[in-house]
Amino acid sequence: MKISTDSHEKTLILGDQLGKCLKPGDIILLFGDLGAGKTTLTQGICQGLGLNKGEYIRSPTFTLVNLYQGRIPINHIDLYRLDSFAEIEALGLEEYLFSDNVSLIEWPEKLRQESDPSENLELGIEERIEVRISIKEKNCRTFDITVIGQNQRSLLHIL
Repeated sequence: MKISTDSHEKTLILGDQLGKCLKPGDIILLFGDLGAGKTTLTQGICQGLGLNKGEYIRSPTFTLVNLYQGRIPINHIDLYRLDSFAEIEALGLEEYLFSDNVSLIEWPEKLRQESDPSENLELGIEERIEVRISIKEKNCRTFDITVIGQNQRSLLHIL
């Protein structure tokens, strides 16, 4: 499913709608270049999951994981600064990913082994929502949302 937005506010609304559809244990992978809108979409998703609109949501580039309390707890994970899959394995992300929290992961392409980047994601993430964000113009973004796994199928009918 492809959805386009033409403003920061509309990206927040899209995230809010997505967040309202999520359930415990959902994993959302956010693909996109720097400045594509991953953090803005995450802010909207967090609002949809019950976080106060005034709560500051920032990308955990240096802390790697931020935790937020919504109607479902949220793990916001940023893998940008990690250079190898071995570093990711050492973090023990499985504890976050396979919990009852919703997990939002920026730069998930780092979850692939360097030896074969065409390989499936490591860490056994079979059920997931992949969001590929592309920049069309200054404020225009296209969100290509793919649901992978049987548990997620109903989500696409809601959006």
